[in-house]
Amino acid sequence: MPGSPLDGEPIPFVPSEVTSEETSELELVADIWSADAHMAREYARQAAVIAELARRRSVERDADFGPRGGPGRSSRAGCPAALAHVSDDFVSELATIRLCSEAEASRLAVESILLTTKLAATWSELFAGRLTMRKARILLDLLGDASDAVAAEVQARVLPGAEDCPPSRLGDRVRYHLYRVDAEAKERRRKEAERRADVHVERTADDLGRLVIEGPLPAVHAARDAVDQYARWMRAEGDERPMGVLRSACALDLILRPWDTSRPPVTAHLHIHAALPALLPDASPGAAPAELDGWLVSAAQCRDLLGSLGMLGLASPPAGGSITVAIDDPAGGETVAVATRAELRRAAVGIRPRRRTG
Repeated sequence: MPGSPLDGEPIPFVPSEVTSEETSELELVADIWSADAHMAREYARQAAVIAELARRRSVERDADFGPRGGPGRSSRAGCPAALAHVSDDFVSELATIRLCSEAEASRLAVESILLTTKLAATWSELFAGRLTMRKARILLDLLGDASDAVAAEVQARVLPGAEDCPPSRLGDRVRYHLYRVDAEAKERRRKEAERRADVHVERTADDLGRLVIEGPLPAVHAARDAVDQYARWMRAEGDERPMGVLRSACALDLILRPWDTSRPPVTAHLHIHAALPALLPDASPGAAPAELDGWLVSAAQCRDLLGSLGMLGLASPPAGGSITVAIDDPAGGETVAVATRAELRRAAVGIRPRRRTG
């Protein structure tokens, strides 16, 4: 059929084909509800299919066809319990099918297995369109590690009114009943969360990032209050930058401690791809972006980074670490040279614009 998604041709959006001036507001609201119910049903259907495929990829079944199934993913440290009886390569297979990361495939596989076993009552509400995907994930998060009996009891208490309950309120209701049916659940979940605590980076818009530090809630609040106090001292000393920027600068300085020379400097191992014109001091604002460890950054940010690391002759280079810059052809994009820290600094001195005399 011409213009269908099956032949790769995009279908232009024409408002009159979906709605018209005669469509009442009540009909529009009903269509929104219908779309939510349809998406919930399709998610439930996908979960059932993934769970069935996982069942067919069980360790026992794979073992019948040779050693491919092996001992199963449960033998790996940190493997979700829901995947204990699924063969080693199922998550990789699912990631290939969905063209997603193995982390996302693992999460989806766990959700699908839980929804079709321990949380079958939640799956039924999801398939009926009475529960949204967001609400289903709230139950998955809170009841995924509960026993079958506890999960069944909590679902029996919260699902009857879940359709008309906002997600935040539903989460409170699930916790309320969970901690009364299983008094040890709260402490168990807290200890498990603390065991998984870590520090990781999330990329945000416009070449910024977010450093997420997970830890006990009282300690996190105390750290936030300390950072806020330091930022207020900076404001009192005359720094007029926004308070959010001051808090961010304080937190990073407290971790990196640039003033502390009694400790070995933090080393860096960076790989940068950039077109040579983007590295010139007089590069235009529209210079091609660079690539830092696989992430695109603006040419200006790349120059600032190299300058702060002493690679453009702007400062003394830090000791330790390794930085490699691949210089690309701005026309074809192919790498034409690879420079070390010292080589790039020498080249930078040579390409700086000379000061005119006379």
